[in-house]
Amino acid sequence: MSLVRKDKAERLVNLTMALLETRRPLSKDEIFTNVAGYSGTPEAMERMFERDKDDLRELNIEILVEAKDKYFDDEVGYRIVKKSFEMPDTDFDSSEIYWLSVAANIWRGAALENLAQDAIFKIQSTNADYVPLEPLASMPIIQTSEPIFYSLWSSINHKEMITFQYKGTDGVVIERNVAPHSLVSRRGHWYLVAKENSSGDFKIFRLSRFQSLPKISSPDKAFVISSEYKVSDYIKDITEHLIEKAEILIKPGSGAAIRKLGDVKNLDSGDINWDLIQLNNIDFDLLVYNILWCGPDVKVVNPEILVEAVVNGLTKVLSEHSS
Repeated sequence: MSLVRKDKAERLVNLTMALLETRRPLSKDEIFTNVAGYSGTPEAMERMFERDKDDLRELNIEILVEAKDKYFDDEVGYRIVKKSFEMPDTDFDSSEIYWLSVAANIWRGAALENLAQDAIFKIQSTNADYVPLEPLASMPIIQTSEPIFYSLWSSINHKEMITFQYKGTDGVVIERNVAPHSLVSRRGHWYLVAKENSSGDFKIFRLSRFQSLPKISSPDKAFVISSEYKVSDYIKDITEHLIEKAEILIKPGSGAAIRKLGDVKNLDSGDINWDLIQLNNIDFDLLVYNILWCGPDVKVVNPEILVEAVVNGLTKVLSEHSS
């Protein structure tokens, strides 16, 4: 997670705990003085606090605004009623908790892992009859690029316009200015569905092709998501990142990850120094990554776009590590 997002998350936790534990409403000055994370000018802290309140309310955390003194209403304070915040008693059976655990485990190694695991721990700890079940043989994983994921997620929630540098399938990097609508995971990759400002058309952007963190280019609530908008209308045929056919030469004993993706063939020339791997409908970026990882033990035969991507990748690696 980026440092800015991490600081904000910690500040939200600190604010929540302070408003939960107080026996009386806390004024803004008391919050700014005693809650870690608030700094800067009074105006800056005021903006931070207003946004933090909105974020907590979007999480269905009810913040009460009350007079600090019951005899004088000239100064208000803030607090959270514990009863409205606490999770009600649950009565899940072992099977239900198991499947909730499976769902939480899908986020392992990703941006929401800690939140998911904390929630499951609380559920398990309040159910004395819970007995751990055997894990699934194969468990899917949701992977997120944390700084980008959190930035986009926040901008979607706040209806903020954003700009970012994006590399298209043609390799060209251009700036995009969009209204972000949805984040969706398909085939192990995250995509942003957004409406472009220039054309008014909806476009799909793969997070792995972002060349910069998104920058906010508008205030909150800069756009409205239509009631007729359905994310399913835009993600039915995400195929632009699949490569239909590819042929790769791999030295014997190398490239295990690539070998699993395709069929191994013998070369017509009888050359025993290389194995021919034929692949179909393979994720383009994943294949490039695996090829670069193998270094000189892999040669791309075709298509040309894959050759160019590997050459560009090697050139970038060399430039980053050259003196």
